[in-house]
Amino acid sequence: MTAPAPVRPVLPRYQTLDAWRGVACLMVIVYHSTMVYAGAPGAPADTGVTGALLWLASYGNLGVPLFFVLSGYCICAAADRARRHDHPVRTYFVRRFRRIYPPLWAVIAASLVFFLVVDYVVWPGLISTKPWQQPRPWWYSGWQWAGNLTLTETWRHYLGGGPRGHFPGQAWTLCYEEQFYAITGLLLWLMPGRFFLGSILVTLGCVVLLALHTTLDVPVEGFFFDGNWFMFAAGIAVYYVLTYATARRAPAIAFLAGFGSLVWLLGDVRLGAAMTFAGLLLALHRFDSRLLALRAVAALGWCGTMCYSLYLVHQLPVKALSAALHAWGFQSGLATLAVVMPACVAVSLLLGRLFFTAVESRFLNVPMPHSGSRRPMSEQATVPSDQTITGLV
Repeated sequence: MTAPAPVRPVLPRYQTLDAWRGVACLMVIVYHSTMVYAGAPGAPADTGVTGALLWLASYGNLGVPLFFVLSGYCICAAADRARRHDHPVRTYFVRRFRRIYPPLWAVIAASLVFFLVVDYVVWPGLISTKPWQQPRPWWYSGWQWAGNLTLTETWRHYLGGGPRGHFPGQAWTLCYEEQFYAITGLLLWLMPGRFFLGSILVTLGCVVLLALHTTLDVPVEGFFFDGNWFMFAAGIAVYYVLTYATARRAPAIAFLAGFGSLVWLLGDVRLGAAMTFAGLLLALHRFDSRLLALRAVAALGWCGTMCYSLYLVHQLPVKALSAALHAWGFQSGLATLAVVMPACVAVSLLLGRLFFTAVESRFLNVPMPHSGSRRPMSEQATVPSDQTITGLV
């Protein structure tokens, strides 16, 4: 249980992960900025460049699988570092709790105020009516509020209290993230010296449970083993190859990219995108420093450093703004691309930065002290600060 983990080789931080977090978060915001337009009745079909760009934006929800892969990499890095210190399990869970829950609770409180002010005072029904309807706060039962506050809402309904209901709506992904973190912490407790073997066993267990679901109709929806774990596991694989098995990088790239393409062709676009992205992360790591020098990558990295804030705060403001612009006449596909989408992204960036400065930055974990008995001094500079060890969060 407490055997020291093997010393890992020196590995520079994957510096462009912040940029990839920025890409994933902006993809989701762009996707949400088109939801009112896509759901409005009677909209003519768009063709040409406008139609192609709107079709591309409709795949912005693939930012979520990208987040899950990044979470696998980053939380694996956090666990790998924690297992080399005294009290690794307690340290891991305390740091994850501090990093995730206080900002979540703050944004839930702020969202309640925003909803009441905008949807009842400023513009009655702006947020709570179709298209892309957001339920009013008192629609949720006590059970649902408990599920939202604890990030158990994806599976809470199996215990009772009515159907799933997320507030804010995008918080469903955080429920999966919490399950990923819990399983990682459990592996850190049970198998600190065989952490990666434990990850493989969990992945195989998910395969078995999905097979049981197919044959015996065992319920899996809302649990980490409903297929979403495989995206997280892809991120763990990227971390393992870059850290412990660099000689196997080329076969790993070929496997992840090939498997991802196959899964995509078979119809599972989300898992296919995740696997392909994992292969891309492996392939691009050697160009990390050169990519970081690009201004566009630096700008995306700026977004990525506050991706948790961006993700938490954006949905209700984006619904309100896109619905208002639609009511004011910006109803065409071209107007959605030229006006609605940029406005929603800009407002999200502004609110995300304000929330990050006022709230999230207060709960960033300070870098962990290094334990001389478990990690040589020569490796200390290679370990990223905890501020960077976040996937979606």
